[in-house]
Amino acid sequence: MHRNVGLDWAQDSLRVATLQSGFRGFAVQEVRSAALPPEGAPAERLRAGLAALELIPPLGREDSIAVALPGSLVATHLIALPFSDPRRIEQVLPAEVEAAIPFDLSEVVWDAAILGAPGGKTEVLVGVVRKAALREHLDALAAAGIDPRVVTLAPLALAALGERGMLVEQGEPPLTAVLLDAGPDRADLALLDGGRPVLARALTTSNAAQWAAAATDAEARARLLSTLTRDLKISLRSRKTAPQRLLLAGALASLPEAAERLSAETQLATEPVTLPAGDPAAALALGLALRAQVPRGRANLRKGEFAFTKDLSHVRGRLLRLGIAASVLLALGLVLGIARLSSLHRQAAEYDDALCTATRRILGTCLNDYRQAIAQLSGGRSRAAGIPRVSAADVLAELVARMPEGSLPLLDDVEVTTSAIRLRGTADDFGKVEEIVSALRKDKCFGEIPPPKTDRTRDTKKVTFALEFPYACSGEVPGGA
Repeated sequence: MHRNVGLDWAQDSLRVATLQSGFRGFAVQEVRSAALPPEGAPAERLRAGLAALELIPPLGREDSIAVALPGSLVATHLIALPFSDPRRIEQVLPAEVEAAIPFDLSEVVWDAAILGAPGGKTEVLVGVVRKAALREHLDALAAAGIDPRVVTLAPLALAALGERGMLVEQGEPPLTAVLLDAGPDRADLALLDGGRPVLARALTTSNAAQWAAAATDAEARARLLSTLTRDLKISLRSRKTAPQRLLLAGALASLPEAAERLSAETQLATEPVTLPAGDPAAALALGLALRAQVPRGRANLRKGEFAFTKDLSHVRGRLLRLGIAASVLLALGLVLGIARLSSLHRQAAEYDDALCTATRRILGTCLNDYRQAIAQLSGGRSRAAGIPRVSAADVLAELVARMPEGSLPLLDDVEVTTSAIRLRGTADDFGKVEEIVSALRKDKCFGEIPPPKTDRTRDTKKVTFALEFPYACSGEVPGGA
């Protein structure tokens, strides 16, 4: 069973959120959390946490997993470019990134996400991690049986909650708000404008001991919150967006007096974030699950030599399934083709029998070739030779079609057969009669048309005329039927 999984590997806990995709969208399956053992190697602690989650079935090869790198491993840079053309951005960005970091590009892995284009400029968030650090992190995950498809930045994963409408009720407009997820050794900020991120960055935070003290000591709490408030204010001043609310996630959401203090400092309505499933501490895990569902479009550091290799096996598996389906369709098409050929062969035999019966009755001999049958039926000695190829209605239609539009007469009497036409009508003057006769003489199916009999009426001063001429395209042969 394929699941989209967000795995939030924190310092002291492990949280997981799973989504099930369907034709009508997706649904949150479950959100779970487990404490990590305080001692042991990273891979051992992670394995213990995964076992404590008691997922059924456990995470496996069929699952699409997304994780976020710890803030201590990844550096972020906001780069402003004076244009918005995607091709130019792609060409210029490597040089901009190399100028912003103290390493050679060959020593790092980086990826970018476009945040917006205010004032015709493009703001690009770039995440950079050293290859050695990324390899060590992926090795620890692999030792615990985890091969993530997406390795991204925590602030962008949080922003996915706003982009996918998880922060508002169904049918409500997208939210313009600040989402702040903070806890021991981690603080991430996402500023959303109409549901889309316009700022995503990591903030300075305190260690686990300071967070533990802040839960019970007012002075320790004040020191911890003052650092977060300072960085939060600086971040908000750098943007013109006016957020409606400040939403708290992570350990910060349950810290005593945190919402009140931050509301007083920022003048924003502050409250713990409400999620479709799980408590505010599960915000990052749920955002990562959304990133696992749509792996493209935002920063993913699994690229180059660290690319997700199962993508190829997944493609191969799909190609194999498509090949099997194509083989089945080909076999079905072959069977259907044979059946249709057999049906056509049977119909052809029935047509030949019907043609033989008809020609034997009319000509006295059996013919199976319809061309020969038509030739003999059209012959002068055939009883079918006198059958016209057109009807009187066809002749009348051709007669009306040949009448000039500017000289249409009033037809008083029309007698049409498949071999002759007789008509009497009334025209405005003698010139109109001549136009009618000239137009009819242009039709090769109308035989020789003699001059019409004409007469002017006394009361209306109009001209009556009478015409009689043969029709030569009926196919009738004298002496036929």
